[in-house]
Amino acid sequence: MKFNKTLSVSLALTIIIAGAFATRAMSFGGHHHAAGLFGLKRVLELNLSDSQRSQIMSVFGKYDLKSVGTNLWQARKDLRTALSQATTEDSIDGIVSAYLAKVAPLQQQMLTMRAKMMYEIKAVLTSEQLQLLQQHKHGPTTGSTGTTTP
Repeated sequence: MKFNKTLSVSLALTIIIAGAFATRAMSFGGHHHAAGLFGLKRVLELNLSDSQRSQIMSVFGKYDLKSVGTNLWQARKDLRTALSQATTEDSIDGIVSAYLAKVAPLQQQMLTMRAKMMYEIKAVLTSEQLQLLQQHKHGPTTGSTGTTTP
């Protein structure tokens, strides 16, 4: 019984921490959008033409990541409050279960929107930009001199 409670609390904390990284906001062209798990920040670092920038901004405008991110943030805040006010060990199970039931659809919606955004963004990029994006995804590489290059 204690193992299940520990597992539930651990899972909730993992979701809270992962969500904090997933809903971090970034700025692009004066607009704020949630940073994607699939390298949206890296896309913005590519040398985009004006046309590409416009098309990508249009893609960002199609998806309301900010609203979903706000709902996830509020759910995490509510969880912290509820856990701090738990009166019995058994009430923790109910609190965590209610939290997971609330955030699971939001997380699914967020991940689906991000994946669709990246699919649409990749269609706008040139093959060279896609290649650079793929290189950024795997992090810096080490050259023959042993130095790290971006």
